Amino acid sequence: MTESQESGQIAYSAPIVSKALKVLKLIISSPKNPGISEIASALSLAKSTTHGILAALETTGWVLRDPITRKYTCGHAVKDLAANANVRIGLIEQSRPYLEKLCEEIDEDVFLGICTNHQLLILDQIESTKELNFRARPGTRISKFAGAAGKIFLAHHDEELVEKILSEPIPSFTPNSITDPDLYRKQLAEVREAGVAQDMEEYLPNVWAVAAPIFYGKKNRRRMVAGFWVVGLSTENDEEQIQKATRLGKETAEAVSKAISNNSDS
Repeated sequence: MTESQESGQIAYSAPIVSKALKVLKLIISSPKNPGISEIASALSLAKSTTHGILAALETTGWVLRDPITRKYTCGHAVKDLAANANVRIGLIEQSRPYLEKLCEEIDEDVFLGICTNHQLLILDQIESTKELNFRARPGTRISKFAGAAGKIFLAHHDEELVEKILSEPIPSFTPNSITDPDLYRKQLAEVREAGVAQDMEEYLPNVWAVAAPIFYGKKNRRRMVAGFWVVGLSTENDEEQIQKATRLGKETAEAVSKAISNNSDS
């Protein structure tokens, strides 16, 4: 009889929990973001098991996959739990000077985000100098249909996946939300053509937004890895600000895409 049995306790073994904790510990303690193969090899786990554990940890916010390197860092849930943990996404540091310049030129709030688990995850925010502005801390998740931000990601998503997404009811956030699948498809085609997405009070009342994609790689290996969006309150100067945000947004997107694609350490 074991000590636990003698004390009336039931011995409980949860191998998958133990493996998940080992994976999380390895990611947190690793000096560089490890990939699936590195994690599986270091812990003597099958790749399929490792992939399943990482998917579960990412869904719950404990790990985060870098959209460029496709390697793993600790997620914002760990960051909240342990103040000394760092969310290491090179994209944030590399894009910030460009997004700060954009924010300074237009004086509107700017957000940086990626698409993960069919939601948009905010990675960074640059706040405007205006008295009234928007705040969303890094780690905040918003709908994949979140106005201009949602359009820019869905416009560059896998077509088969987009069709699956549009086969389900599209949520209505405001009276201006686009909920008709055919109209939404048309909008996505226009976004791909224009290279930028816009919305006027489609996600939040009295709020407009302009979003642009960030690409990584060159020629045939070029892929969208992130996006940013400018958000402003509706005023008499809406059209002027939206056009300015569109022009500057496209210029900024090109600059950031070029910068991260030329940086082999991204």
